[in-house]
Amino acid sequence: MGIPISRRALLSGVISLSVTAKLSPKMLAQFPRLHGINAYYLLVESYRKVQQQPQRPVQDVVRDYLAQDLQLPELRRRSQINAIRFWAFNDYPVSAPGVPEGSFDAALWSAPNQVVQPVLNILNILVEQLSELDFYLIPTLGNYWLSYGGILRYLEWVKAIPAGTWLNAFMTLQDQDKYLKYGANFYLNPQVEQLFQNHTRQVLNVLNKYPKVIAIDILNEPRGKGVYAQENRPVKPNVPMQKVVADWLDRQGGFIRKTMSNSVHITSGEEGWLAQPPKLALTYLKSEPQTHEGIDLAVNMTRPNLTMGTIHMYTHPAAELQKTSLAGLPFTDRRGWDYLLRSDQPGSWQNYQKLGDEWLRSRALAMGNKPWYLGELGWCRPRSDQDKRPLSNRELQDDRITLYRHWTNLAFSLGAKGVFLWLLDGLQHQDEFYGMTREQIQQIFPA
Repeated sequence: MGIPISRRALLSGVISLSVTAKLSPKMLAQFPRLHGINAYYLLVESYRKVQQQPQRPVQDVVRDYLAQDLQLPELRRRSQINAIRFWAFNDYPVSAPGVPEGSFDAALWSAPNQVVQPVLNILNILVEQLSELDFYLIPTLGNYWLSYGGILRYLEWVKAIPAGTWLNAFMTLQDQDKYLKYGANFYLNPQVEQLFQNHTRQVLNVLNKYPKVIAIDILNEPRGKGVYAQENRPVKPNVPMQKVVADWLDRQGGFIRKTMSNSVHITSGEEGWLAQPPKLALTYLKSEPQTHEGIDLAVNMTRPNLTMGTIHMYTHPAAELQKTSLAGLPFTDRRGWDYLLRSDQPGSWQNYQKLGDEWLRSRALAMGNKPWYLGELGWCRPRSDQDKRPLSNRELQDDRITLYRHWTNLAFSLGAKGVFLWLLDGLQHQDEFYGMTREQIQQIFPA
C-alpha cells in the first residue's frame, strides 16, 4: 500500500468518442433481467493488487484478483448473479496531511483536469476483465457523499468553497453543516459542471469500448439538500431545488449520451425520494413528501436524457455502530430508514417487510413508462450488539435471505429490470453490517 505504480504499468491512452442515437423501443424491450451485486471498491482493490505485484503484467494481476481472490466466476456459475454495480470514479486527493498512507489509493486526479493515467488504465483493464467474465456492468461516475470525493471536492477544485473544507469534513465526519451550507452550489455553479464533464469524459471514453456496460449512474445518491430544500423555498421564482437537480442531471445525461453508444441507459443514481406524497394508499410507509432532500424521483423521470429510473432501499430498523474517524474522533455510524415507518405502526419484523413492500410499490408508480432498477438493497434487524454482525448470526442471515427473495420477486413483478444487493464483501472493504459472503448471495439468487 502507498507504493507508486511502476512505469511499466502504463498502458495505451484513451479512446476516441462516438455519437449517440436515441434509445430504440426494440433495445428497451431486449433489456436483460439483472440479478446484481454492489462491489463499489473494485478499482481501489485492483490498484492495490497491482502495487503489490509490480513485476507482473497489470492485466494478469487484475484478472487474478477478480477470479481467484473474489471468485467472481464461481459466483457467476453458482448463482443468477449476472451484473455488478461499482464506482468508476475516485475523486480523493492523491494524499493529504494527517491521513494515513494508502487511504486515498487509486485517486484518478492529481489536480483538476489532470488524470493519473496509470489509474485510468487499471479502470480500463478492470472493465475489460469484468466483461470477459460475462457480467453486465453499471458503473457510477461520481458521489454525492464525502466517500471517494463527493460534491465538496468539485466545489473545492473550482475554488467555490474554502480550501480544506472537504478534508475537514472527511476527517471529522461532521459534514452535515457543510452540505447544508454548500450543497446547492454544486448544481448551480457552471465551473463545477464543466469540470465534472471534463473528468467523466475520460472515464466514458474507457467505458465506451465495452458493450457489457449496460447502464450508467450519473451520481451515487444525488440530492440538493441545503437551505432551499430545508426551508422548501424556491431557488429563484417558481424554481424549487428539485427542479434545479433534475435539470442538472438531464444535462449530464445528454452529455453522456453524446459520448456513449446507443445501448446504454442513463440513470440519476438516486434513492427514490419524492417531493409530493406518493400516489398510493399507504398503511405502513409515511405519506409525507421528502422535499428537504432537494430531489424528486417523479420529476427526474420526466427528463428525456434520464432513460432509466433507479431507487435504493434500506427500510429496516435503525442501528448505530460506534466507530472512529481517521482523525481519531469517535462518531456514530447510523444505518437504516426507520423514520419511514408510520408512528402508529409497531416496529415489528412483519411491519418493516410491509414498509418495504409499500416503498417498492410507491416508487414503481413514480417511474412513468420508463424502465427502472433497484440499485441498492440492504436490510438488517438489530436487536442487540450481536445482531449488528449479521455475518455471524444465522437467524439474521435466514431473515435477510427470505426478505431479499421476497423483495426481488416483488420488484420484478412491478416492472423492475434489475435488483442489486448491497454488498459483496471485498478483500479490504468488508462491511460487518450489510456485507455478505458468496455462499449467502448464492442462497438469495440460486442458479
